[in-house]
Amino acid sequence: MHASLQKALPWWLAMVLMCYANIAHATTPLADYFTDTWSTQDGLPHNSINAIAQTSDGYLWFATWEGVARYNGRDFRFYERSAHTGIRDSGTRALVSDNHNGLWVAGARGSITYRKDRQWQPQSVARSMVNHLLKDKAGNLWLAAEGLGVFYRAKSTETTSADDDIWLLHNISAYRLLEDSQGRIFAATDKGLFHLNGPDKKELLTQYGLPELRVYSLLETQDKRLIIATSRGAYVLENNQAYLLHPSLAGESITSLMEDNENNLWLGTMNKGLLRLNKQLIETLNVKSGLPNNRVLSILQDLEGSIWVGTNGGLMRLRKAPFTTWTKERHLIGDYVRSVIEVSSNTVLVGSSEGLSLIENNIAYNARLNTGSAISVLSFGKRQQGGAWVGTYLNGLMLWQDNQLSPYLNQQNGLPSDEVRAVLEDHHGNVWIGTTSGLVRQDPTGQQQIFTRENGLPDNYIMALAEDDRGQLWVGTGVGAAKLTTDGFESIPINTMEEAEYAFGFWMESGYVWIATDRGLVRYRQKDGQLGLVGRRAGLPIDKLFQVIYDGSNSLWLTSNRGIWQISYQAAHAVADGRQQHIEFEHFTESDGMASAQANGGSNPAAIAMADGRLWFATAKGVAMVNSSSVLQKNTARLPLVIESMSADGHALPINKKHILPAGTNRVLFDYAGLGYVMSSRIEYRTRLVGFEKDWAARGKNTIAEYTNLEPGHYQFLVSARYPYSDWHNAEDVYEFEILPYVWQRLDVQIACALFILMLLAGGLRWRLQRLRQSEVRLKALVESQTYALRQQSEDFQRQANEDQLTGLPNRRAFDQWLSEKFVEAKQQHSSLALVIMDIDYFKRINDQYSHLTGDRAIQALAKQLQALIDHQVHAARWGGEEFTLMIKGMDDTDVAAYCEALRHRIDTYNYLDIATDLTMTVSMGVAFSHQVENYQDLLKLADQALYRAKEQGRNRVEIWQ
Repeated sequence: MHASLQKALPWWLAMVLMCYANIAHATTPLADYFTDTWSTQDGLPHNSINAIAQTSDGYLWFATWEGVARYNGRDFRFYERSAHTGIRDSGTRALVSDNHNGLWVAGARGSITYRKDRQWQPQSVARSMVNHLLKDKAGNLWLAAEGLGVFYRAKSTETTSADDDIWLLHNISAYRLLEDSQGRIFAATDKGLFHLNGPDKKELLTQYGLPELRVYSLLETQDKRLIIATSRGAYVLENNQAYLLHPSLAGESITSLMEDNENNLWLGTMNKGLLRLNKQLIETLNVKSGLPNNRVLSILQDLEGSIWVGTNGGLMRLRKAPFTTWTKERHLIGDYVRSVIEVSSNTVLVGSSEGLSLIENNIAYNARLNTGSAISVLSFGKRQQGGAWVGTYLNGLMLWQDNQLSPYLNQQNGLPSDEVRAVLEDHHGNVWIGTTSGLVRQDPTGQQQIFTRENGLPDNYIMALAEDDRGQLWVGTGVGAAKLTTDGFESIPINTMEEAEYAFGFWMESGYVWIATDRGLVRYRQKDGQLGLVGRRAGLPIDKLFQVIYDGSNSLWLTSNRGIWQISYQAAHAVADGRQQHIEFEHFTESDGMASAQANGGSNPAAIAMADGRLWFATAKGVAMVNSSSVLQKNTARLPLVIESMSADGHALPINKKHILPAGTNRVLFDYAGLGYVMSSRIEYRTRLVGFEKDWAARGKNTIAEYTNLEPGHYQFLVSARYPYSDWHNAEDVYEFEILPYVWQRLDVQIACALFILMLLAGGLRWRLQRLRQSEVRLKALVESQTYALRQQSEDFQRQANEDQLTGLPNRRAFDQWLSEKFVEAKQQHSSLALVIMDIDYFKRINDQYSHLTGDRAIQALAKQLQALIDHQVHAARWGGEEFTLMIKGMDDTDVAAYCEALRHRIDTYNYLDIATDLTMTVSMGVAFSHQVENYQDLLKLADQALYRAKEQGRNRVEIWQ
């Protein structure tokens, strides 16, 4: 512990804090968990969560009085009373998963069913509500029944009736069953604890001198202790003796038990909320701290380590969020934090609008022994002789040392303003003080000099100061940045970077200076003064950045009014160099443990990085800390992946078998999910349809993949997912399907037709030879006639092969040949070539509402509009189904966008009354340009992906690939 703190606090309080700090290092304090809650308003069928289970495929299951809810991280799916599921009553009491991806479901009216491999296997009904069940190591099924007792069904018996059940306890309410590591089977009942496969069936607790107690739950810990949750405390059975788990639990009604992977014990109570026991330290979570209800019914730790708590009033999840935040509730002096600085390897100094705080070993306390009136702190600076420089809002520059805060400089003795937003002590011992009215330098002898706009500064409002690896001073102001050279202040033209003005903060590395501005992150290269920008054009959704820090690994962290942003250090350099156009990012907000996503800026340092990987950020509600190394570790967790549904032409298909789809199948759709719950909204996906795609198709956060106009053949659908910055993980299951060809598309039919034609040709040739022998004149005439006929037939075949019969437009084959030729031509001549893929929105509705004949006429009407556009610049074709293509030559990107928008508007407003009353038709368009790719196949992919974006953005729109 910090020596000054030991002097300031009584010895007993210091010892308590040291003990708490040691415990905090061993396990995360309950207050640091981030909580989420769900109720019926969020999709649950009922607010009482009677049981929680997780199957080995990753799904979470919740038992309620209105059925079973399955959760995939985004939404709930209900399973209610039905003959298909075998659930006889929606009231569900028990959920028990096994190692084979199976789930036992039991509850009201004796309902018992088993789900495995997406199939439900209803079991024989019990005589009363089943509160719990157990499949023992021998394969026998044990059941705890309400009011009737405990019975089992032997593995060797194919039970067809409840009369075959073997009862061991009678006329008793059994709540929980447990088989321990020794093979002993215990039952928790309203009459106490029973050993069911022991020498007798006598109640156990009274044999250990305890009164008869109602036992709600049982747990065998990893160290082989048996924990008993009763109506009057939690007890331990160990070495043939019983004792209270913790003195403070005496008399408490404990309803549920769970041991987490850090050996903490979690106890649900009847009316006191959730308790966690760690090394005899008990922490409490109740309605005052966010628990939906103080009656806890179930507890589970999932595969990612999150704790799920089922109560009478809803569901809560506790997870270790990336960020930990200190506020007034955790003894910070003030919530509005403007600056933070490291004072030792395990201690930071925090400045807020209400004063100074120290955080040491995760404990916050007042950093001032000479407590007087509150000092509004703006900035910090490291001091070579120890302590720290403190810039204030109204009191000028102050000195903090040995937990004492004393005045140093103000307007009365040299400062042009008492508002100090930046402080820096350089390597020469000069103290630079940035105020709102100019910059002050105080040399080691105490001499002072003031610099303003008249001395070359961009502005008198100083917000940031830093020293680079060359010993040069950098100054950030409200209208630009400057560096101090031997020739004076040199202005840095950051305004050339999309008119950037505010220079909020700096990060220095060898050869480069990074500047957080109001137009993104600006990089200055020392060797030639070249500027580069990482901003909106690179994909960042924000402009204004306050601070940039490096975590020592491979990430830059940026603060803003809208949260914390993490980007790759290497990618940032690549974007600033122009070698990369787009940058990926990770965004952190309140859902990641921050009390407020609004990071503060305009004074320094607003964020710091420590050597151990901890990053600290000043926010509008407290100071937030994240361990950058733990964020990377969390992102490496393997994601379970499932394909939730598949449909062909709108018809849902079971996904547990291979499907053979009929000829002409037009649309195939897959819905999939990565079953990660810590950052479910950030999971990224990619898919690949083997037989159609050679490479993976990026899906972003979209969980639906749709394919149209697939050729007949065999396909395999693959899906892959990852957390941001982690490796891709592929689904273990591969979905296979086959699309049958039409008769004329079958190879054997095509070969037979070819042979038949050859035979006909051979016969015709023989006949003609015979006719030649009869008459030379007739032969010549006949040859000329047949030659003409064959030429006409060839031309007809050629036209049919390249023309769509319904619309008269060129078909896909003709279009592909045209595209490949014009693409090469455009590349050679460096001319513009745009590809537009157009799809009629909700075309199936037109067929369903009117008729397929009307649908054909609607396609013809659209084709007629496109036919009118064809000239030397525009080429149109029918792509297939309700999809068309346009190829536009010689227009720049802006003209193409306007052209497509005008066409979309024309189609939208076109009068279709001659086809059907009230018929309207809109289209979605995806546009890509030849200069964006190197081959025409990639051009097709980009346009197709742009079309998908247009659909996802609401349809009836033009989407230009960016």
